[in-house]
Amino acid sequence: MTGEDKKKRISGKWLTVIILAVLVWLTRPLWHWFFMFAYVNPSFWMSIILAIVVSGIYYHRKRDDLDVGANTIALGIGVVVLGWCIFGPFQVMYPQCYLAENLEMTEITELPNVIPETIRVMPYAVSERYAKDALQYPRYRLGTGDITFINRTPCWAYPLIPDGFVNYFKLKDKGAVYVDMTTSAKNTRIIEQDMQIGEGMGITDWYRWKLYKEKYWVNYEDPYFVLSDQSLYIAVPIVSYEYHWRFPTLYTVPKWSGIALIDHMGNAEFLTPEQAQKHPVLKDQKLFPERLSRYYINSLRYENGIINRLFYHYEQLEIAEVYGQQNEQPFLITTEEGMKWFIACEPYGEAHGIFRIYMIDARTGDIQFYERPKAEALIGPVKACDYLRKSNPIVDWSRFIPVEPIPVINNHKLYWHIRVIPEDASGVSYTAMVDAETADVFELKTDTAIKRFIQGGYEIHEPVEEKEGEDVVAIIIIQEDGREKQRIEIYRNQTFVVIPQIGG
Repeated sequence: MTGEDKKKRISGKWLTVIILAVLVWLTRPLWHWFFMFAYVNPSFWMSIILAIVVSGIYYHRKRDDLDVGANTIALGIGVVVLGWCIFGPFQVMYPQCYLAENLEMTEITELPNVIPETIRVMPYAVSERYAKDALQYPRYRLGTGDITFINRTPCWAYPLIPDGFVNYFKLKDKGAVYVDMTTSAKNTRIIEQDMQIGEGMGITDWYRWKLYKEKYWVNYEDPYFVLSDQSLYIAVPIVSYEYHWRFPTLYTVPKWSGIALIDHMGNAEFLTPEQAQKHPVLKDQKLFPERLSRYYINSLRYENGIINRLFYHYEQLEIAEVYGQQNEQPFLITTEEGMKWFIACEPYGEAHGIFRIYMIDARTGDIQFYERPKAEALIGPVKACDYLRKSNPIVDWSRFIPVEPIPVINNHKLYWHIRVIPEDASGVSYTAMVDAETADVFELKTDTAIKRFIQGGYEIHEPVEEKEGEDVVAIIIIQEDGREKQRIEIYRNQTFVVIPQIGG
């Protein structure tokens, strides 16, 4: 081969590399998963760099051997695998160790009361069923549901996205279905508006294609549709990463970096956390990412170090889970102090008592925690569901499911608000409040009863008893603010005896 041929060959290789680089750049949203994986996990590219260095040294020393090429490749692959095995576990644990040591938290002495008007009555599974039942568009289906607020009323919001392979490329998102979360009745609202970019659209109409083009080295959380002045917006929380070093590897720590806000015309606005809190479209909406909230609290398992987390489990907490639920912690609740991500933690192992509760401000990310003495631990959501089943043994629990034990705080007292629904999620059969201190179960049949309970006025039915030779059918006690205000005794002869002001 002449010198001229060698130059042409080298030029051809460089031209191929340049063309490939341009193609990758133009289609970079398609490769975001790979480049972001390498960016977030330094152990990946550190292992490759180490393999190149070791392989290069080996090749330089053994370049005269006949099998040097094959041996160099095998050595490089071996070093990459070994590097992943060594660096990988540290890459997983170090970010959580860093957060456990550096998260700023404030201890509170009592839990903030919830706002009765915004109590979550409608569970996710039933809202999805109601939203599907309201769907009248043959070429559209529901996207992923999320919580949003309309006039400060919490709703389950489901985008209307194209259904089918051809429609995926051809159609635009049609709008969103909103299901009122504050009632067990079917109360749906459809906002119809064509979105130029959105969820479930392909390829360049996909909302993440647009966002990756403008802001690449971040991850985007699940989107939710916000209604403001009869216009729809897509809000997408942004998570970025900070690099840190701890022997023997670099690692990255996630943090909230703001909100990407997309209007129906496809214009994207990137807001910092401070800008998002002041933006008129987002003034009543949650902002801090749900999954990041869970990751932060999960990291506290490393509060006492890696060795303790792996072996001893001293004072180790874990998030209390009721398995098999469509909707898990953290739960979003609206309190007198604002929107909070609520996460209840139980001790490691088989214990299900709750003695530490974390509340993350859903707009600022500020973290508070409430801790009880171990001897006074509260009942967790797992046991709350068990007590509910025990209190109503006549229910066929193979056909009905207790779902979403949402925390409700009344007079700074914690209850687990559990909805009982049929397997097909066709509605809410009834609701129960389980006292986290006493395990008392209060069955509530209507939305009005639920709100009365939260406001401190509710009814307790005592067992039947005898009184002066007459059969007492029932005794109804009316309570307000935790105090008995009125007692009504109902006798078999239809006599009603009202006894006011019992107990002061």
